[in-house]
Amino acid sequence: MTSATAVEKPTSLRDHFLNLTPGKLTGLRHITDPNGRFKVLALDQSNSFKKALRAMHEKAGRPAEPSYEEIRDTKLEMVRVLGEHAGAVLLDINFGARQALNSFSLPKGAGLIVRVEASRDAGLPAEYEPGWNAEKIKKMGAAAVKLLVYIDTDDAANVKTQIGFVEKVSKACEEADILLMTEELSFPRKGEDKGSPGYKARKVKNILEATRLIGPHTDILKLEFPGDIRGESETALRENIGRLNEAARRPWVLLSAGEKFELFVKQVELAMTGGASGYMAGRAIFNEYFDAPDATARALFLKTTGIPRMQTLNKLVDGRATPWTNRYSLSPADLAAAVRSDWYLDKDSKAARAPETHGDY
Repeated sequence: MTSATAVEKPTSLRDHFLNLTPGKLTGLRHITDPNGRFKVLALDQSNSFKKALRAMHEKAGRPAEPSYEEIRDTKLEMVRVLGEHAGAVLLDINFGARQALNSFSLPKGAGLIVRVEASRDAGLPAEYEPGWNAEKIKKMGAAAVKLLVYIDTDDAANVKTQIGFVEKVSKACEEADILLMTEELSFPRKGEDKGSPGYKARKVKNILEATRLIGPHTDILKLEFPGDIRGESETALRENIGRLNEAARRPWVLLSAGEKFELFVKQVELAMTGGASGYMAGRAIFNEYFDAPDATARALFLKTTGIPRMQTLNKLVDGRATPWTNRYSLSPADLAAAVRSDWYLDKDSKAARAPETHGDY
């Protein structure tokens, strides 16, 4: 396993995908469209889902703690309606992943990505969801593992802990032969919030450095938008995206981070033009669902607002995103040529194998 401070040789960036193992390559194809672009619906939220449902009940004058069944059914409704317009759906194990499989809610053509980490507050060390791991995600038939880590690149202890956990999960994914998608998130320090000048001043640098640190240990990067879409010039934002694209050793997708849809669309447009291979979005698409007064209105919102939003994002991806194959100048012929007749043998088996003979087969 490459250490957190090691630098990959430039040739290995292409080689990583040229020699991608069968399980990882199959997973990658399952979560991308036929052109190698990502259109992912993110529904792995736990705490934010509970908070939104809790607020919905309070607004209706009926305060109540969301039940397991309510959270589950809300997610499954979104999977059924919005999943038809996604290349893949990201789900958590507690309320969504197996539930979507068992209920036949996950559209047949959508790949399944499953969250591996426990839902924890920003700044706390990442850890596995208790009793859950990459091997179990592979066994349930998912296409990929998603891992989130909060990183403060100025904090050496934080970096060591978080990148160490990324390496641990990466090794587990290699052993299970399943694709790994890793998400970085910056976070305010004690006494700050997301509007604090100090946090805003270091955020872009933090995103860029976190991207460099994570890159060698994952297959796909899920990254924050590197700048303030509300206050910075388009020139500055494009420059930041260029730096992010250069820092990304792997194909990267843009996360929505709960941004309002109108602003997220602008972020997507800039990111896709700047080298991103797609998006992974959740709350930007469905946030107002929880403002609707009843179940009928919520269902109507998904159909009349949620679906058009996904169609808008998909159109931007189709027209501007960089397919992961194009990022490394790879063609199906290149990938086919990388396979030898003895590809399935380990080192010891190859050494012991008798010279090939030519028979009827």
